Amino acid sequence: MFIYMAISYFRKQPIELKVLDTIGRYLFFILILDFTLEGLDQIHRIYESDESFEIIKLLVSGKLYLTLFVSQGLFGTIIPLIILAFLQFYKRTISIRKTLYLVVSILVLIGVYSMRWNVVIGGQLFSKSYSGFTSFKLGLIGLDGTFMAAFWLLLPFGILAFLLWLLPPWKMVEEKE
Repeated sequence: MFIYMAISYFRKQPIELKVLDTIGRYLFFILILDFTLEGLDQIHRIYESDESFEIIKLLVSGKLYLTLFVSQGLFGTIIPLIILAFLQFYKRTISIRKTLYLVVSILVLIGVYSMRWNVVIGGQLFSKSYSGFTSFKLGLIGLDGTFMAAFWLLLPFGILAFLLWLLPPWKMVEEKE
């Protein structure tokens, strides 16, 4: 949804609300599925309660609380679900709907980034022998630095921009018309 809106903006093409409604509907059902699977995963972890459960419980209630519950859960799943459910029934102002779709797409991207942060950094925060926590300091340069993370975050957009320049899909549509 975000890429469609950004490409339409840069191409100076109108954003079709019908496309946004369809993507939003699919996103709504995918978020429901994601929320259900995340909940089942947590129920399964609580049910098994093996030796790693205490470490994960300490991490979730401490160092990963903001990224897991606030950023991933609230901003990345619950608020977009509420907005998308609202947009299924609210069909009046086009500009408000487009703005809400943009907000939803950005919030979902923040949730996906937070989920990846929780998996990667959360996996590095406790030792594999379950003897305690390790420390993780985010540096500016190096293989684990902020610049490398920004590079890997922007690389797919660069590849997409190159592929759109090399093989523009809208030229085929214009030629057929």
